Amino acid sequence: MTQSLKGRLRQQAWRIFLLQCGLSVTVVVFALLPVALLHDRTYTLAAVFLTAALVLGIALACATRLMRLLDGAHDKIATLTTHDDLTGLPNRNWFFDRLDEEVDRARRYGNKLSLVMVDLDHFRRVNDSFGHPLGDLALAEVARLLAANIRTSDVVARYGGEEFMIILPETDAGRAVQAAEKLRMVVEVNDISLEGPEIKVTISCGVADLASVHPERGSLRDALVVAADRAMHRAKQNGRNQVLMHVAEHERQLTLV
Repeated sequence: MTQSLKGRLRQQAWRIFLLQCGLSVTVVVFALLPVALLHDRTYTLAAVFLTAALVLGIALACATRLMRLLDGAHDKIATLTTHDDLTGLPNRNWFFDRLDEEVDRARRYGNKLSLVMVDLDHFRRVNDSFGHPLGDLALAEVARLLAANIRTSDVVARYGGEEFMIILPETDAGRAVQAAEKLRMVVEVNDISLEGPEIKVTISCGVADLASVHPERGSLRDALVVAADRAMHRAKQNGRNQVLMHVAEHERQLTLV
């Protein structure tokens, strides 16, 4: 949790506490002041019970408000823990947890599962030419384009740096390549205009599915990630701005029509 968020939560908690104290003191004073003046036993008992009820109600209302504040803080902490602050996408740790679940489900039920690794081409040049602030904005815009052009059942996460991972359940390698090619074209045709300069960004994609990996050692999940990573690096070596698919220990470039 950031220091600014801690400060805001602390201020709000203090405001709730001071509000409760102020209202409680006000109720007690206005309820019991006539008691000291009238000396009426019946009125005194009624005033005491009324004061207790009002103070209890104030305490309950403030406690409810404080619980809502704590729930909001917990939700914010959970989001910061599992999501990338720059792009708003799930982060690397969340991605591996989700991929473990999808791999287990695919193996248990014999389902298809594909993984796409996406890397921005020459992104260091973007940072060097336009500066890191605009580079960050461009990275966030690419993340938005990726998230907006996948199925609701698919999952995109920021893997690290300018790399993203996309999990495609119930999808074989061929359909995953088509989905990756769609993303590649979307990013290519969308010139990113950020506060003036237009930034041209392209991506290279590596695709792998469970049927194409057969690890001799290590986990199936890690083998799937390595296969997608190798295919992506081959795509970059072949000239970038393309999609490459991993097939049984080697990669081949697919031409889509």
